[in-house]
Amino acid sequence: MSSSPNLSRRSSLADRIASAIPPIRPRLPSLRSRKSNLSASSLNAQVDLRQGSYYRPYSVYQQTMFPVILRDADATNKLLESILDGPGGRRSLGRLARTCNALKEPVLDILWRDLDTLTPLIGLFPSTILKRARRPGLGLTKNPEPSDWNRLLAYGERVRSVSYVEASGNISPTIFPILEELCPKPWILPNLTSLTWKSETAAGLERCRLFMCPELRNLTLEVGTKHPRLHDLLMEIASHTKLSSFSFTIHTNLPDNFTDIFEHNVALEKVAIAAPGALSSRVGSWAASLPNLRSFQIDLTGRTSTAVEGFFDDIIPGSGYSTPSSVGGTDSGVFSADEFDFSEMRKSAVHLTRDGPGHGAFAQLTQLQLSGEVSNIATFLRHITSPLSQLELVIDDPPASEDWHDVCELVCDQFSHTLQVFRVSPTSASKFNELVRSTSRGGETPTRHLPLTYLGPLPHLHRLDIDLPESVIFRDADIIHLARICPSLEILRLCPLARFSQAVGPPSLTMESLAHLTRACPRLHTLAAVINALEGSEEIFDTHAVSSRSLLRLNVGHSWIKDPFQAAVLLSHLAPYLESVKWFHEKNRAGAVETNALAWQKVSEFLPHLQNIRLLERRHQPQPQVYVPPQTAEKEVDATVLLIDEGVLAQPELVEEGIQVTVEAADFSVQVEPEMASVSIDATPVLVDTGSLVIPCLVEHAVQASVESESSSKADVLSHHIADFETTKVDAPSILSYLPSPALGLMSLTSRVVRFYTLPFRYMFSLMPAYSQSQNHSMQITGDLKDMIPGGINDEIVQEKQHNGTNLANSDVPQLDTAYDYAYSNENESTVLQAGNSLETDAVAVRAEIRQGHVRREFLSAQKGSHETGASATRQSNNPDTTTRTARQLALPISYSTYAMAENRKQEKDYTKEVDELLPEAKSLAQSGKVQAALDKLFSLEKQTRNASDAASTTRLVRAICEICYEARDYALLNSSINNLSKKHGQLKASTQAIVEQAMGWLDDIRKREGDEKWLELIETLRTVTEGKILLETPRARVTLQLTLYHESLVTNPKSGSTSTPKEILQTAADLLSDLQVETYSSMERREKTEFILEQMRLLIALARIKDAEVGQEGKKDSIGGGEAEWVKVRVGGRKVNESFLKEKENEDLRFKYYDMMIQYALKQSAYLDAAKHYHKVWETPSVKEDVVGRGREALEHIVYYVVLAPHDNEQSDMLHRLFKDPALEKLELHYALIKCFTTPELMRWPGIESIYGPHLRKTSIFTDDKLWEDLHTRVIEHNIRIIAQYYTRITLPRLTSLLDLTQREAEEILCRLVVSGTVWARIDRPTDIINFRSSKSAEDVMNDWSSDMQRLLGLVEKTWMGVNAAQAAQSRAVKA
Repeated sequence: MSSSPNLSRRSSLADRIASAIPPIRPRLPSLRSRKSNLSASSLNAQVDLRQGSYYRPYSVYQQTMFPVILRDADATNKLLESILDGPGGRRSLGRLARTCNALKEPVLDILWRDLDTLTPLIGLFPSTILKRARRPGLGLTKNPEPSDWNRLLAYGERVRSVSYVEASGNISPTIFPILEELCPKPWILPNLTSLTWKSETAAGLERCRLFMCPELRNLTLEVGTKHPRLHDLLMEIASHTKLSSFSFTIHTNLPDNFTDIFEHNVALEKVAIAAPGALSSRVGSWAASLPNLRSFQIDLTGRTSTAVEGFFDDIIPGSGYSTPSSVGGTDSGVFSADEFDFSEMRKSAVHLTRDGPGHGAFAQLTQLQLSGEVSNIATFLRHITSPLSQLELVIDDPPASEDWHDVCELVCDQFSHTLQVFRVSPTSASKFNELVRSTSRGGETPTRHLPLTYLGPLPHLHRLDIDLPESVIFRDADIIHLARICPSLEILRLCPLARFSQAVGPPSLTMESLAHLTRACPRLHTLAAVINALEGSEEIFDTHAVSSRSLLRLNVGHSWIKDPFQAAVLLSHLAPYLESVKWFHEKNRAGAVETNALAWQKVSEFLPHLQNIRLLERRHQPQPQVYVPPQTAEKEVDATVLLIDEGVLAQPELVEEGIQVTVEAADFSVQVEPEMASVSIDATPVLVDTGSLVIPCLVEHAVQASVESESSSKADVLSHHIADFETTKVDAPSILSYLPSPALGLMSLTSRVVRFYTLPFRYMFSLMPAYSQSQNHSMQITGDLKDMIPGGINDEIVQEKQHNGTNLANSDVPQLDTAYDYAYSNENESTVLQAGNSLETDAVAVRAEIRQGHVRREFLSAQKGSHETGASATRQSNNPDTTTRTARQLALPISYSTYAMAENRKQEKDYTKEVDELLPEAKSLAQSGKVQAALDKLFSLEKQTRNASDAASTTRLVRAICEICYEARDYALLNSSINNLSKKHGQLKASTQAIVEQAMGWLDDIRKREGDEKWLELIETLRTVTEGKILLETPRARVTLQLTLYHESLVTNPKSGSTSTPKEILQTAADLLSDLQVETYSSMERREKTEFILEQMRLLIALARIKDAEVGQEGKKDSIGGGEAEWVKVRVGGRKVNESFLKEKENEDLRFKYYDMMIQYALKQSAYLDAAKHYHKVWETPSVKEDVVGRGREALEHIVYYVVLAPHDNEQSDMLHRLFKDPALEKLELHYALIKCFTTPELMRWPGIESIYGPHLRKTSIFTDDKLWEDLHTRVIEHNIRIIAQYYTRITLPRLTSLLDLTQREAEEILCRLVVSGTVWARIDRPTDIINFRSSKSAEDVMNDWSSDMQRLLGLVEKTWMGVNAAQAAQSRAVKA
């Protein structure tokens, strides 16, 4: 019997543990073990002496030690996977594999089991055949030998899962043919079970066949475009009978025979479909027929509820539709042959009411993922009755309240006893919107409440994840309800990424509200939510029931916190066993508040100490007594149920009763007496004394005065003054008209005194030549008077007009300018004073009459017409004063336009009642054939409404006039009426606009009914009416566009007897449309402006091509430059278009038209670089760029062609190199190689270029033109000359011609052109036939180059010295630390 093991002085804990391990299988000794064996054999004597003890040296145990953990493969895998999931897991496993041979194989299996790219596999080839060892995906330099495949095939057997995304571009397409043709084995990855393949092109999709080995179980396939051989690929996938999981995503319609192809794949357990057409009834029937289906995923985005209902139409046919009373029934049970079939109508009713029999589809389904609108998800869930254990909803955020309510009710009603995991996440569109708002300036993400009270009891739910960008507000009622309905909750995540800015306010949830969860959910171990960490109340600290023993992890995200110590105290009470607290630091999360992050850092520091204190206190508290249940005993009881049958006779008793009802009527009288109240108020007017400072303006004016005979009358003198006034136009009233009579007397006395003292100066001025500045003086005085004196005669005109009820427009009296008063009283002051006191008194009287308005009324009566002038003149001749006043007024200038529309004025009278009475009468007269009588009445009332500025009534009348003419089909009368109405004096703008809009609405009808002749007459009428009117510039442009299109149609359908040539017709159309400067129209929409400009450019291009075609033809006189004038107009029109406006998605059609015409202009001018730029703008359009096979490929090819054809300069070189680096070009192998030739500094021999690229390029629409092919040849030669100039300093001319494959004359011509353009520097030595590409440098140039080189060298030395000093300083600090 051996003695018990004891710890001697030389033993260690490792020896003690090793002694307890039984002997295990030995392994091969290492070098260190062999050395230990030698030392152990030399100590045999010592070992023999210690045979009775358990002591053995360490070397002995090292020989026989084997990792115990490797005995259990599952434990080993779990350990390695836990290391892999940790931070830096792959690096740790790699180091473990390089360190321990025993763990090498399991670790390599874990590391190579799942690959997210094929790059590591390609990197297993020898580095000698890789283009770049650090980037294996770029391809191989040569084909691998058979021995080069060993590592790839060996490690390929470890791979179980691999992914490939073609859009990432990390694998060159040239690698796949090598893998397919030269691989020694049938399958590169023979043990592959899971494959994820995302392809954008048909070629990329075909490459997935290389990895479809027989062991494949899971396949995720995403197709970007319509694949022509998609049917064959799906057939090959369906041939894998072991396939248990299949996910298929396609951006085009789902193949029609999709369900027929996978009809026999009954082993599928997981299916995911995202494609248009996935909601068809055939797909639903196929998915429901899979017996082993456990997980199903489908996309409902952008579908209607009816389409979602149609998914279940063919599932379990006949279920719910077999009874006559059902909604969908077709058989009444009585007749069968002659009965009408209402099945389709009843199914439509089911779809509309959403109330039909449940199909009970997918009976074995346990996992379901739905994405799309919440209403569609609710419709889909109504048909699911399977025991779901996991449900994931990807919804648009925010959801509608009623739809969210329906979804919650359906989930709880149908899956309450089975649901274990419930996730709610946003769609990609919602995530993108949230990202845009978070990255924009001032963009605050709106927050909304997501009620959880709609959920019902979920007793088995152990995980609830809600992660939405907007619906992030949860209240205490939601947490209380959640704790009550989900007692088994283990993991709860309530939008932990939400952010609450200062503008929104703190979160609604507090830390104290989490107590409901810790109390009611004993299994809760992970909690993530955004809270407001406030202090806890005394009630929380008084109870121990809220302390959770299971809560271990807490994620507070962007939670608010005020006092970190109080928050740590409360948290230690709620979760005394909490292990980790996570929050967003200000460094690792954008938008995190630094104050909150620092406070939570303090909480994490305080919490462990507080938890220890809390647990220590509770440990010393008395433990509660354990409940001992009472003893029980089993006893048998006879519980046989006695059944008794009894009958009861129940006969109801019937009683008849009658009731007489009499209505009682009552009369009530009420006496109402109004209450009277007497109120007195103080109505004493407030009198204010105001003083005004009036400063008269004195004007010096010299006149030539002559002594007149005594027989001169006052009227002649006044007429003379009025005649002098005709040359003066002043717009301000006289200061004398505003002063009272004492002021006039004072001014007369002052004027006389001034005249007496200034007599010598005036005498001298009278001898000087006359220079009239009356108008300038008048305008200056007018401005001064307007500033000094408020009001004027204009105010008196308005008051008088309102008092007398005169219906005149403001423009009717432009002659009655207040300048007359001032001119008369100021300019002729000296003459009046010389005439004597009587004449001065008469002048003052005349001015008084002007202010009173008598002269104004007489002038208006004189302007009514020539037929009234005679009688009015007769009446005026009897009164000499009246004759004098009339003469003054007629002498004033009259300047106003008869056809100008009146400005907006205040309405003086409302004629609505008269118009309402006249319109029916006029229409009845017109219907009875009396069109002219109806028009006369309407014209008469229209004049009155127009003079009264009644815009509404005038508009109704003019529309009625035009409508009567149109209904009478008298188009000549219609045209004349439109002309007359628009030219009426003082016509309102709204009325003219209404006429034009009404007439434009009849254009199409007139053209269909009467033909082009009447239509053209109305078009010309409208163009005449709208000419020169800014308000009608947009209607004029639209009418002109119709006329232009008519003229353009005459090119293809000329009129009989017409002698106009197509060029003349297009010239007329282009001139009509080019006269419109639509870019200056403010009333026209931006898109319509752009359409007009593009139409102008289109017509100009068509006309220019006709003129260019006529140049050089026999029998036709060549125009100067052909269509060069039109091409210049096209360039000018192109500059009017805003290209940023064309970038908007709704303007893509205009974008294509614009760049198409700009490309035509560029090609006309041989501006190939501009054409390449325009094609590049077209290619940048999202719809074109997504069409990789169609328009996108065509645009990219044209970019390549024209950028190559463009002459070399800095801009062309920059665009060429940027295009070469574009990943999209790599998909066009031929064009990529062509661009590579031009970007590589190597010679391109034209025969080789022509043989390689010629067969393809000559078939294109561009290079069928011999001129462009010659231009390409020229660009190749120019490229070669630039390369030669780089590598050669001097070269002989024969050698140059041989390198360029040209004759000597052609080589010299191209070289001279490059030298002139400044592309290269060269000089030709004719006698020796040597070309020199380097200019001789002077001594100064050499010294400058040497100086710059030395300066650069010294800069590098200084930079290196600074780096060395910084490294030494850092090293010294590290040593001191």
